[in-house]
Amino acid sequence: MRDVIQIIKELIGSWRVVYRIAKYDNSQIYANNYLGDFWHFADPLLQIGIMVLMFAVRGGDQSNEHASGLIGYVTWITVGMVTFFFMQTAMLKSAKSIQSQVAMLSRMNFSLSAIPMISIVGEFRRYFTMLSLVLAGMLFMDVRPSMYWLQFGYYFVAMVVFLYALSLVTSTVTVLIPDFYNAYNAALRVGMWVSGVIISVDSPMFPYILSAVMKLNPLYYVIQGFRETMLENPVWFWQDSTHASVFWGITLMMLIGGAHIHIRFRNRFMDLV
Repeated sequence: MRDVIQIIKELIGSWRVVYRIAKYDNSQIYANNYLGDFWHFADPLLQIGIMVLMFAVRGGDQSNEHASGLIGYVTWITVGMVTFFFMQTAMLKSAKSIQSQVAMLSRMNFSLSAIPMISIVGEFRRYFTMLSLVLAGMLFMDVRPSMYWLQFGYYFVAMVVFLYALSLVTSTVTVLIPDFYNAYNAALRVGMWVSGVIISVDSPMFPYILSAVMKLNPLYYVIQGFRETMLENPVWFWQDSTHASVFWGITLMMLIGGAHIHIRFRNRFMDLV
């Protein structure tokens, strides 16, 4: 736990610099394009649009208790895809963050443990913009806010803590074993299909044992949590204590392990890169 406490202190001390660098990186990505920020949102909008057309036009998933009818399924799938797209992009960028930025940031008075957080924070603007569009669509389709929406903050914090804990592991391993990133990237491509983004894991097409295993996936916990916050048949997060305990247990183990290997190897990052 000593390593975790040290990492948290470094992250808090570097927070303002993290925000400024993330903001600068966002402004530079499409600075030379005529359409500018349009391209920042074009990819997720296209993917969401394709999935909605492919699956929602069938009338939705009749076995999904959280998404009755076509409108219910459209809102269900868009909430899941916006969340998954943010997590997937943040996971990929943060995994390669130290390898790509350590040479520049090591010359600054900046904690290396905060580098992965830059990639996560950098995706906030796109995530909240896309989420705002989804919420506007939900209100247009007569989905009304409720008291359950207050727990959005809990799932958002859970998502960010999980992403950072995972990034400490993946960003360090990517430096130590460069081939790891390619395998990690390939694994995340199937993440949409094993995280309940498109088809509910409670669907009859999944055997009970497989469904139970899929529900242990931290990505599923976050995605399903946002859905159970904003859509039909909402559930308070403390009512599912089993999956909450599994999620926070996995996150804590990754945070402890990630903090340990990061601190152990970070003095060698420059040599390894």
